[in-house]
Amino acid sequence: MKSFILNRLLFYFLIGTLIFNCSLDEEPNQGGSTNSAVVSFTQQNFSVLADMETIIIPLKLEPKAYNNGFVTIELSGEATYGTDYTTVPAAVNGKIVIEQLANTQITNLTISKVNMNFNAEKTLNLKLKDPTTGFSIGTLNTTIVTFKMADQITNTLNFNGVASSISEGSNEGLTIELKATNSLTNGGSAYVKLQYPEGKVYGTNFYTVPAAIMNEIALNFNQNSQSMSFKIIPVDDNWALDNYNVVFEIITAGNMVIGENKVYTATILDNDHTTETINTIAQLRSKFNQHQGDWYLPTDYFIEGVITSNGNTLDNKTVYIQDATGGILIRFMMPNIFNLGDKIRLNLVNGSGITINYQKGIDQVSISGYAKYAENVIVQAEVITIPQLLSGDFEGKRVKIENVHFVNADNVRTFLGSHTIKHDNDVAAVATYESAAFSNTVLPQGTLSVTGIVGDWGRVMPQKYSHDITN
Repeated sequence: MKSFILNRLLFYFLIGTLIFNCSLDEEPNQGGSTNSAVVSFTQQNFSVLADMETIIIPLKLEPKAYNNGFVTIELSGEATYGTDYTTVPAAVNGKIVIEQLANTQITNLTISKVNMNFNAEKTLNLKLKDPTTGFSIGTLNTTIVTFKMADQITNTLNFNGVASSISEGSNEGLTIELKATNSLTNGGSAYVKLQYPEGKVYGTNFYTVPAAIMNEIALNFNQNSQSMSFKIIPVDDNWALDNYNVVFEIITAGNMVIGENKVYTATILDNDHTTETINTIAQLRSKFNQHQGDWYLPTDYFIEGVITSNGNTLDNKTVYIQDATGGILIRFMMPNIFNLGDKIRLNLVNGSGITINYQKGIDQVSISGYAKYAENVIVQAEVITIPQLLSGDFEGKRVKIENVHFVNADNVRTFLGSHTIKHDNDVAAVATYESAAFSNTVLPQGTLSVTGIVGDWGRVMPQKYSHDITN
């Protein structure tokens, strides 16, 4: 009987011990460290690349938690909370409290970027601390999160091309394009400098759109645009000159880098030269011998010469032109636009050969068919005698008669009208129209020289008093 009771007691003791041991394995240790969950970061460093918006920072628990708890992450570093990034859970006073749930081994911290364009790398330091009961901090208790800056894409500005040409008279102008390697999100600006030959004048020989100020063109790029252009427009100036270059250089590119192709050359092609035959004035005058009465020029007929008249002419449509072979009267359909000394080319097409005031001339000539070579060209007068003047051989030419005097000079009469000059027994007439600047000048007395064009009725027609009436 005693043996039976002893065996029963031993059986209950063994059962109780077994149940107690099982309870120890299944319930968490609230206070000790031997069975606490160790919280650690999974790696020492994390990188947030330029194109990433968020990153997950995992916290590893080994072994898994047996109860709920918390661990704190302390924030520090160059990155600024709220400006550069935010977190879930949110931080308060530079600290994030992360809840650790029972029976879990991974808890995540989410970091989201606020600043999507870091101009320089910034770091965020995370440090684990202050675990609650049932948790402890592992060896890997810190990690560094690096926010990578966006790849610095160099936006380079160049001319789209290096050179081209345009002829005078091209009203559309030449379009010159500047192009960036990438679109300009916020737009941009650039300045282009102009260089052109001495003697050429901006606004007279050519101009640009937009206009240049102090030889610089300001250009603005629209948002999200990649290119911008301007125009150079040559003026059809009727000057028969050489071609010339206008050089453009990018000198400022705003938030872009000036590329290697920063210079562009625009060649202005002169359109005032001709390959047509240039006839001499002597050849033109000889055509009068081929006709009786008035005659007509139905096709292009070019002459070149220097304007020798300066207002003392029949009317404001009339000029005299002279080359090495002779001179002749030209009468335009419109008022004259030329000045004394202009060397020009004229197309006499549709003009008529007529006799005006007993001299040969070409009437109804279009001014639009001219080209200018030079200004202020001096035509030396040929010294002749009065008998030579009266021969008619010098009609239309600039001549000089020396050692003459005005017969009716009395300190009262002026140049206006027709007045006789005399040398020995030879006499000739000097004619002055009201349009001449010196028409009201008193006739000088004494011996002098008279220079002028042999014009209306074979009379000498001075053009500029200071040059043509000399002692």
